[in-house]
Amino acid sequence: MNFASFRIALPRPARFVLTAVLLSAASATHAQQQDDALAARVDARMEQILARYPVPGASIAIAYQGRLVYQRGYGMALTESNTPVTPQTRLRIGSISKAVTAVAVLRLFQNELPQVLDHPVFGPQGLLPDAAYPDFAQPLDQRVLRITLRQLLQHTSGWGGSDYDPQYDLVNIARARQVPAPASARDVIAYVLKQRLLDAAPGTEFFYSNFAYNVLGRIIEHKTGQPYEQAVQALVFGPAGIDDAVIAGDRRNERAAGEAGYYDDPRWPAVTDRDGSAATCPESYCAYHFRSMDATAGWVTTAADLVRLVDAVQGRGSPALLKPETLALMKQRDPRLAENNYGLGWVVTRTNGMEILSHSGALTTGSYAYLQSRADGWSWAVLMNRLPIPYPAEQGVQELQAFQVAVQRGLMTTIVDPELQALAH
Repeated sequence: MNFASFRIALPRPARFVLTAVLLSAASATHAQQQDDALAARVDARMEQILARYPVPGASIAIAYQGRLVYQRGYGMALTESNTPVTPQTRLRIGSISKAVTAVAVLRLFQNELPQVLDHPVFGPQGLLPDAAYPDFAQPLDQRVLRITLRQLLQHTSGWGGSDYDPQYDLVNIARARQVPAPASARDVIAYVLKQRLLDAAPGTEFFYSNFAYNVLGRIIEHKTGQPYEQAVQALVFGPAGIDDAVIAGDRRNERAAGEAGYYDDPRWPAVTDRDGSAATCPESYCAYHFRSMDATAGWVTTAADLVRLVDAVQGRGSPALLKPETLALMKQRDPRLAENNYGLGWVVTRTNGMEILSHSGALTTGSYAYLQSRADGWSWAVLMNRLPIPYPAEQGVQELQAFQVAVQRGLMTTIVDPELQALAH
């Protein structure tokens, strides 16, 4: 009996089963072809990048339409013990924490949008009311009372236009506030409100501001009655199915389980410890107090979990964290400020007609992170345990820009290669 006659002889239910099996096998073959092609291209590109820049270790994760299609670690998580980076290795994500904070804010106020975006933050009726925060009352610059939630999210609050960043001045702020160093997030806010003027009137200019996101973290705490870390895990990471995200420890011996070590460029000088002791050590472990930087740069997680997060925000592969109308608000840029490509917590751009959400995170000199999600269904994240810039710092800006172009354009071109797109569809 030939195969054709055998098929004809099958009962109808059996024919359906066989057809389903054959279609499933073909689909699996195509999926495997996609994964293999993606792996070969991404590995080649990552090897080129890491050969050019002296980064000890890196992790990458890629998803298509909410399905994780590739993840891999490269190099060393801990060089001294030859511990490799794996897909489960946790790393600092730097300012991608701002996108996390923004999603938490939007979920927290989702039933009050859009009106709450234009609600004042400070003052008797503010989101951080004087009665609950008397150390924030009567700011030196009365324009502070006009700052809104939207302006904090979009970096148009008026803070950030000078070289001074209070989030890195924790010893001096602690001394001024007469508290132990390093200064807390709340002490940083009280100091700035009492001692510093705005760099511009609220809503008039775009200045990228770490401090603005510190304030957003305190709004989350006040609204929920919980510490920032606990509140965001409940609002964002838990619903997205992520349980690896924690606020980073400052010291090498305070790393989370499975977290990489961080390695300053050997040409970079030691810095004075932020604990006020006047001791010096590598910037990766002396310059930061992540509990004071929680909402602006504090999180540690995996590359795969960042991809899960950005997909969950948009409802890819799981119920959306945000309502469609909230997601649309998140993507709105300020039309009055052409140079401001910030929506509400995310960089929102359009390239060749393709809408892209992204955010980067760089901590001098110990880590680099980048997260991108495209409207065509591709999302990806890359994390590294050294910021690939040289010493001195003035050379670093150009080098970092060149590196970011290499990572973003090079990897994205690789990931959305037309052959892979055909397989994906």
